[in-house]
Amino acid sequence: MPPQPSDAEVLAQVEALAEDMLELLSASVRQASESGWEDRVTGLYAEWFARRGWPVVRQPIAATGLADGEPRAEWRENLIAWFRGRGGRPCMVLNGHLDVVPAGDERAWTHPPYAGVRAGGRVYGRGSVDMKGGIAAGLYALAALEDLGVEPDIDVAVELVVAEETTGVGTRAAALEVPDPVAALILEPTGGAIVPISTSLQFFTVEVTGRSAHTSAPWRGVDAFERLIWVREALVELGCKRGEGYRHPLFADVPTAIPFAIGTASAGNWRAAVPDHATMSGRIGVAPGESVEAVRGEFQRVLDQVAATDDWLRAHPPTVRWDGEARTGWETPIEHELIVTLREAQRTRMGAERLTGFTAGSDAAFFGAAGVPTAVFGPGEVVRAHSPDEFVEEDAVVQAAGVLALALRDLTGRDLTGRDLPGRRA
Repeated sequence: MPPQPSDAEVLAQVEALAEDMLELLSASVRQASESGWEDRVTGLYAEWFARRGWPVVRQPIAATGLADGEPRAEWRENLIAWFRGRGGRPCMVLNGHLDVVPAGDERAWTHPPYAGVRAGGRVYGRGSVDMKGGIAAGLYALAALEDLGVEPDIDVAVELVVAEETTGVGTRAAALEVPDPVAALILEPTGGAIVPISTSLQFFTVEVTGRSAHTSAPWRGVDAFERLIWVREALVELGCKRGEGYRHPLFADVPTAIPFAIGTASAGNWRAAVPDHATMSGRIGVAPGESVEAVRGEFQRVLDQVAATDDWLRAHPPTVRWDGEARTGWETPIEHELIVTLREAQRTRMGAERLTGFTAGSDAAFFGAAGVPTAVFGPGEVVRAHSPDEFVEEDAVVQAAGVLALALRDLTGRDLTGRDLPGRRA
């Protein structure tokens, strides 16, 4: 068994690959891989894997039986690549999503959203931070280890998946190819912090009906918008109570770990008519280990309580539609080998360790909910995602690649149940 490369050798090799890494990131941003159009970028990554000689499974989501209702399913595919080959050993997963959200009004951008501009030590563009920067860091962390001759004792699967921003079907489909990973590392932007815990969410749409009338005599109608506001106020109160009832030290820097928020609302269809219909959509947070059905039950009880206060709503109660599958909250103990190794690598590369909790939904939920030891780690600030002038700092991408390379060097010599494998570190 060849000796493992030293910390200095690993970090030096990452630095040697830094320019290639950032050029791949810039090139990937230039492919406008909005959800439903991920095939615009899969070829770029497939060519990268081919140059490295890594076996790749191109998994069409239309062939998985999971893609009902997915747009352009016949053109969309996951890429699942195997670092240094697939050996039938216990497998660790690195997971990243190919899709990005739409760019919106391009006039709000300083640089064109799909130009992949590198300027001032940043890579700009839609998807740069969410999460093509993380993908680049993960790929080049493994490339550095390969160049140094690291021979893993476990299989390492890189899953580049579709539809994270919409339905999560990509990661669910990838599980058919990699069904029982011993650990999962999700490359979402975390500001370079290690995330061993994430709350999650359930999206919803609430609808209220009323009765229309001309606005010269609004008393002849029943204002659905007014009643929707009553419902919203009651749900905000529920969200506040739930937030106060869940506390965890890794969420100490945020007001609530399980946010409630309304993203869209609409009412009526004519300015001179009392609205006879009103609707709103949003999200309610779900704590790790919490039953989604219990959360839905709390939500429904609030709707029932509001309806009981009004004659019209008693006869025409507000309705809720649960939009998509809930992504479950999860937690990996900080004493688990996956987290310990990431912490050690972070201290070596950054001089200190930093852990935090995640309040954003991500594909990490599919692994965490299945009991797979899971962590989220990646470069850039998640608040830059989904906004004009999205960017990721180039230094952050290189630093993240260094942390990942150090951690993966050690994790690939462990069986991730706490026992050393022969010839690896104690």
